[in-house]
Amino acid sequence: MIKFEKMSESAYDAYLPEAINEYAAEKVKAGTWAEVEAVDRSTADYAELLPDGIQTKQHYLFSIIDETEQTPVGMIWFQVSEEIQGRTAFIFDFKIEDAHQGKGYGRQAIQMLEQVARRMNIKKIKLHVFAHNTRAIHLYETTGFVTTDLHMEMTVN
Repeated sequence: MIKFEKMSESAYDAYLPEAINEYAAEKVKAGTWAEVEAVDRSTADYAELLPDGIQTKQHYLFSIIDETEQTPVGMIWFQVSEEIQGRTAFIFDFKIEDAHQGKGYGRQAIQMLEQVARRMNIKKIKLHVFAHNTRAIHLYETTGFVTTDLHMEMTVN
């Protein structure tokens, strides 16, 4: 079993540089950004989204903890906003550490997020996933997420 624990400042300080680099690499891999600009753009995006770090209003950053071993196995970050269809959570980042993947933690985390959403009166949970991340897509599809938008591109030579 897992639990969500509010992310500590030290965990956030360790998370942020890694997250900035991973997001930059994903944007390059997806063909959205050029490698030369990716880290700067990613840094700017994180600074805009989290101007007050883990204290940024309406943003919730949690460490995902294995309750049995009391060990962090991943993290999740979402923002809550009021939309026409009701309170909505948007997942900005969700990660199970490599050493803990394939053990059911991702599925448990989505179930835990649903419980948290109910307590917060959230009606919808949204996210973006890169098309090349087939493992994440499979998890999301098998836990009740449906595709609502699809971007495609073709390279012309």
